[in-house]
Amino acid sequence: MDTSSTAVEWILSEVLRHPVVMKKLQNEMERVVGRNRMVEEMDLEYLDMVIKEGFRLRPVAPLLIPHESIEDCRVVIFIYVKDPDY
Repeated sequence: MDTSSTAVEWILSEVLRHPVVMKKLQNEMERVVGRNRMVEEMDLEYLDMVIKEGFRLRPVAPLLIPHESIEDCRVVIFIYVKDPDY
């Protein structure tokens, strides 16, 4: 799996679902690209924030490491046992 293309795909799908965000991105690009110089990543602050939020919403790699309870415990209505019988 190519994580870069997957990340871009998810981020673009989220931008398409949020027209206000898309308009802000378009405005930033028009404002920055309108200058007579090369655009640098640091110039596009809002785009940077959108990308980071996209990674937060749709991580391309699993973030949770498998784990187990060291003792029986109850969290609201869920009961976690130390040695479950799988």
